[in-house]
Amino acid sequence: MGWYVYLLRCRDGTLYTGCTDDVARRLAAHQSGRGAKYTRSRLPVALVYQEPCQDRSAALRRERAIKQLSRAQKLALIGKGEERSMRRKDRQVPEEQAWEAVDQCAYAVLAMTAEDGGPYCVPLQVVRRDRALYFHGALEGRRAACLRAHPAVCLTCVDRCEVVQEAFTTRYRSAVVFGRVTEVTDPAEKREALRLLCLRYTPRAMAAFDRAAAQPERTGVWRLDASEITGKENRG
Repeated sequence: MGWYVYLLRCRDGTLYTGCTDDVARRLAAHQSGRGAKYTRSRLPVALVYQEPCQDRSAALRRERAIKQLSRAQKLALIGKGEERSMRRKDRQVPEEQAWEAVDQCAYAVLAMTAEDGGPYCVPLQVVRRDRALYFHGALEGRRAACLRAHPAVCLTCVDRCEVVQEAFTTRYRSAVVFGRVTEVTDPAEKREALRLLCLRYTPRAMAAFDRAAAQPERTGVWRLDASEITGKENRG
């Protein structure tokens, strides 16, 4: 059985380096809170890089070497791994531009697992604070039930969308965000999330925000903690 060195991106954006002889098993341990102490308080985590090694000794040496790299060097290493696996690497954009797509899209589509295990997705409006994305909706209903049962989700955002008929193509910039959703129950965080949503989508009506948000307990608010984001752009 081969050995691997791997990198995880944690919920707060930090990177964790480890080695194992079974990447899938070790990732499952991290995700369940039975992995390293560092990742336990930073869930969810996402596997962003893995590299095969000859044996355990080689994996340990490579792990030590990667841990000594700067964050920028680690991100460059991750980028090289992503480029090897991306079919249209000419369309890949840096993470900063992927976040711009999230911030500028008119709406996003949230994909989740339905109650019966099938797929389910809905369009919604989102707002971002660092690596956390907020959206609102009904306290009950199918979407709320799905998110409570299966909090792992995927969010797709598209902006700069323009059909170029003469070239038989579409210009766009997109971002795909992976993470886990948590229902916001803290009154202060819920109010702040609603304020940020209104600032983004209804800035001219902020004078009436206090009246509109007088009973936040009637509105469901959810936070998506991003563990991974990728972005693409087709300039036509």
